[in-house]
Amino acid sequence: MITISLLGVDKYLAPELVKKIHQKIANLYESSPEEVIFYAPDSFLIYDGVEQTSFQLNVIVDAPVKYKGLEKNVANFLLKSLTDYAIHIHVQFRYFESENEYSYINEDYPRYMTETNVLKYDEAENSDEKTEEPYLGNAFAEYEDKFDLEPEETDEEEDECEDDHECSCGHHHH
Repeated sequence: MITISLLGVDKYLAPELVKKIHQKIANLYESSPEEVIFYAPDSFLIYDGVEQTSFQLNVIVDAPVKYKGLEKNVANFLLKSLTDYAIHIHVQFRYFESENEYSYINEDYPRYMTETNVLKYDEAENSDEKTEEPYLGNAFAEYEDKFDLEPEETDEEEDECEDDHECSCGHHHH
């Protein structure tokens, strides 16, 4: 398997970028697309304390050593095709022996999720509940009734009193 890590790519652009180059990379490696996967972590490249996303892009290609002869073509393609996604691009290749690679593929499932086999959840379609309206009444009415509480009086009631001494509203006026 060939794993291409894209370090410093904007996480929202990564799927678009990969869709654009995936098949071409597989072709350059004279391999099937199923043997190529991309890794775009949600992380940052940082230089001197300043985040470099979309300014610096480091690409690391991990591949079996049998693909080493195709390195220059792959590097040239990556450097050229990624210029829409970063200002500066660095590509590094790391090779391993095929006998050092192990996999388990569960035959009960597709090898990869794709646009055609991903289950898309539509909340509106799958909801048996009706949208509940917020309660706009007095949430404390039962509490007030239970303890025989009267709502607080407003300043308007206080202003209605004409005397300078205590009146029926219970306030002392000056």
